Amino acid sequence: MTGQNQHNEAQIQIGPKKKIAFVCSGGATKAGAFHLGVALALQEKGFRFKGGLSSHLQSNLKSEPNGLEISTYVGSSAGSMISSFLASGYSLENIFNSFLGRKGSSSDPRDNFPKPLPRLTFQKAFKFKAPTLTDQLTQMGKLQKLFTGWVDGSWDELFNLDWLKVSGIFSTAGVEQYMREEVLPSNSFHDYVPDLFMVATQLNHSRKVVFGKPNFQLPPNDLSCEYNHETSISDACAASMALPIIFAPHSIKNGAGQTHHYIDGEIRDTLSTHVAVDHGADLVIASYTHQPYHLNSEIGSLTEKGLPAIVIQSIYLLIEQKIHSHIHNKKTQMNAVQAVSDFCKTEGISDHQRLRICEIMEAELQFRKNVDTIYIHPSPLDTQLFFGEHFSFSPRKMAEVVKSGFRSAIETLKYYEFADHKPRHAIGTTQL
Repeated sequence: MTGQNQHNEAQIQIGPKKKIAFVCSGGATKAGAFHLGVALALQEKGFRFKGGLSSHLQSNLKSEPNGLEISTYVGSSAGSMISSFLASGYSLENIFNSFLGRKGSSSDPRDNFPKPLPRLTFQKAFKFKAPTLTDQLTQMGKLQKLFTGWVDGSWDELFNLDWLKVSGIFSTAGVEQYMREEVLPSNSFHDYVPDLFMVATQLNHSRKVVFGKPNFQLPPNDLSCEYNHETSISDACAASMALPIIFAPHSIKNGAGQTHHYIDGEIRDTLSTHVAVDHGADLVIASYTHQPYHLNSEIGSLTEKGLPAIVIQSIYLLIEQKIHSHIHNKKTQMNAVQAVSDFCKTEGISDHQRLRICEIMEAELQFRKNVDTIYIHPSPLDTQLFFGEHFSFSPRKMAEVVKSGFRSAIETLKYYEFADHKPRHAIGTTQL
C-alpha cells in the first residue's frame, strides 16, 4: 500500500496493471473540484479516462494506445457525480468549462462530447424538501415554546423531540433531475463501457449499499454491504449525496415496490477502495479532501477561528483516523503474508505449497498483494483549501480548488514510476 505520507527519495515502481480504478470521496462542491484537479494531473502524467456508452464508442475521439487507462470509477457523495461525468465520456476540459461556467472550444470535439456539460447551479442542487416550509413554521412555534419554558425553569420541552423531526432542509431531487435530464446519455449503469459504482448508506439498516452494473455480485466474505443492480444512476447519485441535516434522505423504490431511504455514502465508509479491488482493479487511485489542519504560525490556533473550523477539524480528524486505520490494516495483512512466505522458504517448503498457503491466507484476509493503492489528498499546510467553502458554486473559488487538487496530485505522482506509462501531452492542463 502506498500513500502521500510514505514516500522515499527513490521512486516507487508500479508494475504493469490490468485494471485501474479512480475512487472519489465526498466533501460537497469542494471535493468535486478537487477530484477534477486530481484527474487533470493524472491526465498530465499520461493516464486516460475511459468513458461513454457501449452502443457507440467515442470513435471521433481516438487516441494513441496507452496502458494507463482508467476504466473503473467508484464515487461516494460528491465523488459520485464526478465519477458519473467521467464514466459518461465527458472530457476533463468539458467538465472544467462547466465548473467555470464557460463555453468550450467549438474546434475541439472533446469540449462537446457527448455534449457541452451543463453547469450545476445552486438553484439546481438545492431544492427545498416539499413540506419543509410548513414544517419550519411549525418548528419555529415549538422553538419559541422551548425557550419560554427555559425562562420559566421548565425543561420538559427540551426532551420532547417533536421539535427535531425535520428530516432535512433540502432534498437531492434537484441533483437527480439534473443528472437524469441534463447530464447522462443513459440512466442505466449497464449501458456504459467503464464500470461505475456509487456508494450510499441505507438509513434504516447498518449497511452501505453499492449501486452498479447487474453483472457484479457481492463478494462472498463481505457482510458489510449489499449491491443494488436495479437503481438508476441519477437516483444512486442523489442517494449518495444526501448529507444529513443539509439534505433529507433520498427515497428509492425497489423492484418489489418497497421504499428504502438512503443517506450520504461517506457515513458508513469513507473510502470504498475495496469496491474497486473486489471487481478486479489492481491499481487504485483514491482522491479525498478530508485533510486536518496542522498548526500554521500565520494562521494560528483553530480556537481563534470559531466553532465551524473546530467542527470541520473534528470531522476531518475522525475521517483521517479511519483512512489511516484502513491503510495500517492492509499493511499488516501484507506483512503477515510476507512473513509466512519467508518462513516457508527457510523451512524448505516447496514453492508450490508456499504459494498455495499464501493464497489461502490472502483469501481469508480478503487481501490481494498485487494491488497498489495511491492516496491523493491536500497538503496539511493548504490552509486556503481547509478554510474554503464546501458548497461554493463560484467559478473563481472552484478554480482555486481545482488548482489545489492538481498540485496535490502532481506532488504525489512524482514519487511513482509506472511501467505502463507512455508519454502523452495532455490538453488544457497548462491553463492551471
